[in-house]
Amino acid sequence: MKGKLSKREEQILKLLLAEYTQSEISSILGLSYSRVSDVKRIIKGKWEVDSTIGLILESIRRGYVELERDTFDEVPSFESDEVKDSCIERSV
Repeated sequence: MKGKLSKREEQILKLLLAEYTQSEISSILGLSYSRVSDVKRIIKGKWEVDSTIGLILESIRRGYVELERDTFDEVPSFESDEVKDSCIERSV
């Protein structure tokens, strides 16, 4: 599979997804901060993503993050007038 991660890369990815900072991960795993940063960059390269958001989205697509079925049920539709009005007010 294209973009297959090593065990270390998966370990660091899972800690990132669990909201640990790079500093915390380096401390937990006994790695330098720059090594953790390098591994994050390597994962992005393997998955061909450019940002942390891209990394998160690709993690979801690849099954590293499971979303509950109703995760987005409470997000208002952009079709509602209330949401439209709120967006318009912010942009003015």
